[in-house]
Amino acid sequence: MVNILMYIANCFIIFGFVGYFIMILVNKRKKITNSDGFNITKDILHEYDSINIVENTGIFTIYNIKRKVIKIASKCYYGNGISDVGIPLMEAGISAIDNKKNKYINIFRKIISNLKYLYILPIIAIGINSITYNIGDARIGIILLIIFSIISYMLIDIKSNASLWIASNIRKIKNIDVSKIMKFINNIILFDKLIFLGELIMIIRFAAILMNFR
Repeated sequence: MVNILMYIANCFIIFGFVGYFIMILVNKRKKITNSDGFNITKDILHEYDSINIVENTGIFTIYNIKRKVIKIASKCYYGNGISDVGIPLMEAGISAIDNKKNKYINIFRKIISNLKYLYILPIIAIGINSITYNIGDARIGIILLIIFSIISYMLIDIKSNASLWIASNIRKIKNIDVSKIMKFINNIILFDKLIFLGELIMIIRFAAILMNFR
């Protein structure tokens, strides 16, 4: 049973990551607006002058929680596909709730500059899960996975609040399909929930090992 739980947990996390990247690739070609990622992000944040938006020459679109700067990857910056717009909008939502003093972002700000760094933890969790078979390792593993799952819960809460903010403000933007964008953004959260579920299953597996339940 513990081996079955190991595979199930790993699959949930892997599917969360793979599903996210497939969603981005599929939706990149689906044009949603005549504008681009930069202007859409600028429009939804027009009341937040303290949040800067710049082009990022790297491959990722991020919100720097220490400097309060949204760095939009070049393809999203100039693109007008669903993912080109949806990814910057998610970062815009995070920046907006950060501007309102989100408690979880304030915690992460003391440690990291970018919330995307937190996605290394589920990958580490897969490694821990795959090598844990005895009680000694399970004791360490269950402590780490409890910490990882709490962080995942906090990240989901941040994105859920960001999604609510986007839903309340996106109608101010002209010539954009609101339903398609919100579906994309809510799917981002769905994949995060799959990762979170995988971590919870790992905790159950480690508990089963500690109880010597085979």
